[in-house]
Amino acid sequence: MLDIGGWEFLVVAFVLIMVVGPKELPKMLRSFTNLTKQMRRMAREFTDGMNQIAADAEVADLKEAMNKAKSGDLDELAEAIDPTGKVGESVRDLKDGVSGTGASDDLKEIGALASEAGDRIAADAKSDTASDDDNGENDKPKQADKS
Repeated sequence: MLDIGGWEFLVVAFVLIMVVGPKELPKMLRSFTNLTKQMRRMAREFTDGMNQIAADAEVADLKEAMNKAKSGDLDELAEAIDPTGKVGESVRDLKDGVSGTGASDDLKEIGALASEAGDRIAADAKSDTASDDDNGENDKPKQADKS
């Protein structure tokens, strides 16, 4: 804080003793330390007060945004999340890219292939079931007539 060396300190102490006197010097030093404590306390209170005001303002803004979101007004919430609008713009670009003609043709082709594969699997399952039924009748033990 202060760049005071040993010699400077001795000069200041000598001047204080000469001006104030040895009897009044302890009382003056106590009042000086009390004054510095008060100044530090005031600065700390000011800083804490400013931090509290800032925190209250942020909490109030957050509460207001949450109340608007609850009531259905999501524009301000969207503005708080994405103030520049770049995220929404990129989502719209992706949506347009997927729903575009080239992408929809690809999606239709994939859907047709999946449908064909499903039909083949269903046909194979039917043929397997039918062959199991034919073979299964021969494998069953015949019941004796109870007549």
